[in-house]
Amino acid sequence: MNKYLKSKTSLFLMELIITILLFAACGAVCVRLFVTSYVMTIDTIELNESVSIAQGFAEVMRGTDGDIESVLEQYPSAVRGGDGFFEVFYNENFEICDYSDAVYVSDVTMTPNGAIQNMEVRMVRLRDYKEIYTLNATKYMNRTKG
Repeated sequence: MNKYLKSKTSLFLMELIITILLFAACGAVCVRLFVTSYVMTIDTIELNESVSIAQGFAEVMRGTDGDIESVLEQYPSAVRGGDGFFEVFYNENFEICDYSDAVYVSDVTMTPNGAIQNMEVRMVRLRDYKEIYTLNATKYMNRTKG
């Protein structure tokens, strides 16, 4: 009689171990899915905000007379670089900030080509210098420049 009691206990213990291993495997898969979905959400937010910011630069260029001075009037916190180049820095919430608090940067290059003004806007994550989005825009200036 004692012999049967031991076999039932060991069978129950083996079943319990298998169940725990199954739940652990399912938990690992679920955690992986949640982490992947979180990363995809962050990437999507970055892309949407970057597209919006880049389109804003293009609309300002098209809505003004199209040269760099008129665009910089709309972005007073922009850091002007070389000829036809400026940067605007953004924090983690995509709000304009100083370089010390910056997480993202938009690099804007404006190059005149006869009567056409070209603009390239690049949004870059500063942590790993990953380019998030690039937009090229043009405007017919109705006058030759450059």
